[in-house]
Amino acid sequence: MAAETKVPEVREVTRIERIGAHSHIRGLGLDDMLEARQSSQGMVGQCHARRAVGLMLEMIKEGKIAGRALLLAGKPGTGKTAIALGKAKKIYSLSLVRPKF
Repeated sequence: MAAETKVPEVREVTRIERIGAHSHIRGLGLDDMLEARQSSQGMVGQCHARRAVGLMLEMIKEGKIAGRALLLAGKPGTGKTAIALGKAKKIYSLSLVRPKF
């Protein structure tokens, strides 16, 4: 006779919360004069690039450009995604672009 095999009980699956690599980004880290702070709103470094994106946001706010696209180019690990997320959060906070639901 074959030995009986017992199937272990399946434990309840709990929800695992995923934390993204850029979940700490809250904005571009610029002051009122569009100068990049060395470390602010989750952003560190890339001061010139953040200032450039801040200037672009001001132009969008003033209606000088449509702001439909921005190309960020550079080597891997230089902060392109972080700057893009900071820009998106700033645009959303200014209500310059409202998501369509």
